Amino acid sequence: MNHRAYLTLAIPLTISTMTTPLLGAVDTAVVGQLPAPAYIGGVAVGTLIFNTLYWLFGFLRVSTSAFAAQANGASDPDKGVLALCRPFLLAVTVGVIFILLQWPIEHAAILVISPDADVSRFAIEYFRIRIWGAPFTLMNYVILGWLMGMAKIKQALCLQILTNVLNMILALLFVHVLSFGVQGVATATLIAEVSAFILGVFIVWKASPFEWKLPSSQSLLDTQSMKRMFNVNKDLFIRTICLLVVINMFTAKGASFGTEFLAANAVLFQIHYIMAYLFDGFANASSILVGKSIGSNDKELYKKTLTLS
Repeated sequence: MNHRAYLTLAIPLTISTMTTPLLGAVDTAVVGQLPAPAYIGGVAVGTLIFNTLYWLFGFLRVSTSAFAAQANGASDPDKGVLALCRPFLLAVTVGVIFILLQWPIEHAAILVISPDADVSRFAIEYFRIRIWGAPFTLMNYVILGWLMGMAKIKQALCLQILTNVLNMILALLFVHVLSFGVQGVATATLIAEVSAFILGVFIVWKASPFEWKLPSSQSLLDTQSMKRMFNVNKDLFIRTICLLVVINMFTAKGASFGTEFLAANAVLFQIHYIMAYLFDGFANASSILVGKSIGSNDKELYKKTLTLS
């Protein structure tokens, strides 16, 4: 492992992760062309709600990537299947719970952020459409993490780019051509999320280095393995909560100054996300290599990955 090999892995991952904030920037730009700042404010509040919900379970992608990399390093097909199926089950369960609890989630979020009446109306429109994509978004985290862990970087990159390009095209079509407003942006994202899931399942099936064999319920729900998965994610979960508290407080304070401040902060946040996600590619590269080194018991690769990082 040298700098060239590390960058060969990190650069495609950086491009892949950068598509996420660029998508948010396009959504902001699309609604920014509408006649009032309340549109940007509504999308900003709606996006904040989903960021809060989804980022709490961002470990689904990170830990899946790590466990898949370990299975890949150990050349163990059974571990490879379980690395996908266990978090997949959790993603479906959490996504369905979000849909069932959408009413209290919506009201609690609006109560905490307390935006203006117009912003609240647009945020609720956005939320009530996108919430139906919750299981698909969380399952997409798992699919993407598994592909990365299995070193299927090209497939992961193609999946993200195709999904985000579809989202951008649909957002422009629904908002500027069909004049659906905020509902158009939300619908575009929902369609893209469902499409990403369908395409992702197909890519996983085709890109898998081994034949698929569904695990037994006993191995799938093995207590020790599930406990290990949650223990690995504990610190990341706490870090995410701290991050979200700060961002939510910042947005709520901006909303208290008025719609213009809320809209301006939404634009600034998009710039911030682009910078933050730039480093995410290197984080993903390191987690994949560390997972592979643990799976293959390669101490030299482990030490070299830390040094390069």
